[in-house]
Amino acid sequence: MISPAGAMAATMTSSAGYAWGSLPFSYILAIIAGTLLMNTTVWYSMKVASSGGYYAYVFAAVGPRWGVICGMMFILSYFNVVTNGILFVGGVFFPGFIQTMTGATYADKAWIGIMFAFILLIYILAFLGIRASLDYSLVIGTFELLFMFACTLAVVIKVGSRNTGQVFHPSLAPTRADIAIAALLSLFSISGYSAVAFLGEEAKNPRKQIPIAVILAYSSVALLFFFMSYGLTVGWGYKNMSQFSASLDPGVIVYKRYLTPVIGWFMVILILNAMFLGSLAPLNSCARLIFAFAREGLIFPKIFAIVDKKQNPIVSTAVVAFLAAIVSLIAGLARGTYDGFVMLVTTSSLSLYVGHIIANLTLGVFYHRQKQLNWFFHVIVPVIASILVGFSIFFTMYPYNPVTLACPIWTGVWLILSIIGAYLTPRERLNTAQLRFERVQDIMGATYVKLQGSTTLNKDEPELSVEQENFQSSHMPQQSHNTLSNKYVDDELIASIHE
Repeated sequence: MISPAGAMAATMTSSAGYAWGSLPFSYILAIIAGTLLMNTTVWYSMKVASSGGYYAYVFAAVGPRWGVICGMMFILSYFNVVTNGILFVGGVFFPGFIQTMTGATYADKAWIGIMFAFILLIYILAFLGIRASLDYSLVIGTFELLFMFACTLAVVIKVGSRNTGQVFHPSLAPTRADIAIAALLSLFSISGYSAVAFLGEEAKNPRKQIPIAVILAYSSVALLFFFMSYGLTVGWGYKNMSQFSASLDPGVIVYKRYLTPVIGWFMVILILNAMFLGSLAPLNSCARLIFAFAREGLIFPKIFAIVDKKQNPIVSTAVVAFLAAIVSLIAGLARGTYDGFVMLVTTSSLSLYVGHIIANLTLGVFYHRQKQLNWFFHVIVPVIASILVGFSIFFTMYPYNPVTLACPIWTGVWLILSIIGAYLTPRERLNTAQLRFERVQDIMGATYVKLQGSTTLNKDEPELSVEQENFQSSHMPQQSHNTLSNKYVDDELIASIHE
């Protein structure tokens, strides 16, 4: 889901804590890196249509082993979207908006009760099988885009002579390392466009619609968030931006100051809605990824593949929600609610972009096999994008920053464990997972050249050509389809074919 209000309250505010008055400059860097990263999404989505997103892209490019590793990085990212979301609502946003809008305060540890109530509500809805409606998300997301643009434009106009180009100079940030971390967080705030990649099995013509949707979503969000970062910076006062993130709900303060208290209250409602949907969706995504892995015998034990009568992965959902609450509690108590939130959102960012880097570096392999390799778009651009992201990741470790130092360590340990787990997984399980993936791609009408031996458990079978794939796709026995739909009951695409 793309939520300008939610990003303004959470990620953009944390980015401002590092960039200070250079917040708009950090968004320029983020947009450059984001544009290069988007290149990989667009080119993959032209060939591969799947609800697995980047995990499926890597699966198609280099096979199940690194597909699993990429998927594990997205599990860590989704998990920490939940953790940082509930900690932000309970420990940062609630005390901030109550103080901003009413002047009242409450007990220091009250955030714990609010956080647990929030995750409990999200878990109950996830358990009942209630997911965020795509139509609702589209409508509310479009409304937020227009509303936030109008409000920001009003602020910029009212600022008048205090509009300045000084905000585009990196010297306003404490250090260059702070600019790099701010750019990474800014990049994370505009990464919502990547969710479109997971709709490959829902679109009518995914190989045409998904690339267009990615470009349009990214362009609109990137431009709006850049404009919002400028409006908030000049509205607050670029020389005073060191106090911006410490104010808990600075965005609400700015819009309330230049517009009306009614707008401020309405902004609060939008933010709460965004944080709710922004936690429910990744909880479902994380739980279902774990469920899918466990079902195939990959990494996670079979108990995580248990589903209820509605085919909801009840075990994985419960475990993810419970662990998210515990991790958020520990982070909030150990680092304080704001620093704990920054630590968790940074970890989510790092793991997300490690997954993106894996996808970047396999794009050239995929298109080389298609005999359609373009060195600029399939190799050079992805490598440059990976280097830029890697540069920002480096500055979370050096120079020493007690808030962000743990983030690359956790991400690195998770990556190492994922690699070990993937390489310890028996080859027959990986082959089975690859076989099923390619069968789903056949049903989706895939026309790309697949991995050698990917459509059969016989490793000696020659690589399939496009024509052979089309033939096998169009002549796949009905019984085989039925077997798939019975065994993999959560695959709505396969099930719908036989309704």
